[in-house]
Amino acid sequence: MVIHITLGAMRYVNPKEDQLGRDHVGWDPNMDDEALFRANRGCWVLGERADREQYALLSSQGIVRQAIEIDRLVPVSGGRRAIEGRFLKDGHPVYDAYVGKPQPIEPTRNPVTYFESPHAARTCGCGCGAPVTLGWFLPGHDQKALHDRVAKIGTVHQFIEWFDRTYAEDNRTMSSRIIDITPHTNDKSACSAHGAAAECTTLIADVVLSDAGSEHVEWAVCARWLRENSDAAAWLKAHPEAAALLDVS
Repeated sequence: MVIHITLGAMRYVNPKEDQLGRDHVGWDPNMDDEALFRANRGCWVLGERADREQYALLSSQGIVRQAIEIDRLVPVSGGRRAIEGRFLKDGHPVYDAYVGKPQPIEPTRNPVTYFESPHAARTCGCGCGAPVTLGWFLPGHDQKALHDRVAKIGTVHQFIEWFDRTYAEDNRTMSSRIIDITPHTNDKSACSAHGAAAECTTLIADVVLSDAGSEHVEWAVCARWLRENSDAAAWLKAHPEAAALLDVS
């Protein structure tokens, strides 16, 4: 099965109220893949059924606009969940099969649906290479995979200590982490945060960030985003030498 999500037109939301701190959601023809993914990877009603799925499609106006490979689903407030993963590109079989083509399922009132796809097949998560049709493992192979990994650390006690220490140091969330903000020089001509349709004022900064989708993402952003994004404001406050090079008034 593949998750299918129907999007509405792009609309602005209050980032202080949105579970992921976004200021817009939905689809617009001028949004690039990065903007589309970050605006719409959450927040959806995704039950246990979704945990078995590897791919999700985003559609709007009857056409598939993006294909996503799912790493995991994470909870957000309100009992909903969001996707951590990456958007696919030309050359991937799921992208080639669906993106830019009519959506593979009839519209329903529920924006989240599922459909059978030959591209949804996966192999056992233990690494044995055997195909699975339900869940992530063949019967018993989840325990084998777990014990193999524990043995690489040492005893069960040592594994628990290692896990707790590592998890505390790297407890990721859906929020992006800003690495650097510099005056705009890259080749992007539309605001990566809002998309071209928002008709933002002149782009003034390039932002390098990392998140669940990638360790290195480059954005070009407008002054409005720098003023209104709390993470950007905090970063610039902590780096006054960088803030001095930008006009965010």
